[in-house]
Amino acid sequence: MDIDPDGELLRTVEAYLDAESSATNAAAVLGVHRNTVTQRMLRVAAAVGVDLHDPDERLALQLVLRMQRLRGAER
Repeated sequence: MDIDPDGELLRTVEAYLDAESSATNAAAVLGVHRNTVTQRMLRVAAAVGVDLHDPDERLALQLVLRMQRLRGAER
């Protein structure tokens, strides 16, 4: 089952983490409402089993996403 067929969750996670976990700043970058970012992040946290309130888990998630982005750039 693909939980993110159009990539909106991935874009949201990247924007959220790049915005230092600010839903408001991520929303501005994405052009959506802050609550939209919050709801998407709750979906992501549930899907991957990460506690976004834990800085170590947020960092681990961010590193995985950056590694994936680098792998994609190599292809």
